[in-house]
Amino acid sequence: MGRVDEIRDRVRGRLVGNADLLYRHEGTFTKTQNGREFSYSCRFSVRDLTKGNRDQIAAANAFAADEGAAFRDIRLLRIHPDDPRPPEGAVLAVPWDGGRLEVRGWSQSSDFTGQAVGFCILRR
Repeated sequence: MGRVDEIRDRVRGRLVGNADLLYRHEGTFTKTQNGREFSYSCRFSVRDLTKGNRDQIAAANAFAADEGAAFRDIRLLRIHPDDPRPPEGAVLAVPWDGGRLEVRGWSQSSDFTGQAVGFCILRR
């Protein structure tokens, strides 16, 4: 096992070990494809980007403009490492913060954590 693999295993262990703090919500995202509905139950966290740093805000502004959405409706989604990642177009089955939380895209997975960040739009 190489050094990167060791670091990845150690980081993954910490993510899973602190899951109750990092992924405080549980829910099911659904997506209909070819007339069939698929469900993705997972533990997750959602972050409002108005509390992000300058780079995150710039990325969210660009994403919002590209999606034709308001910046204030962009959210970041992180999924527990042991749970399935909902695909683009999946929607949280229950209302979130007064709207529907829709997954619109995923970042590249981190080399060290294996985690990707989902870009979501809160549809009101």
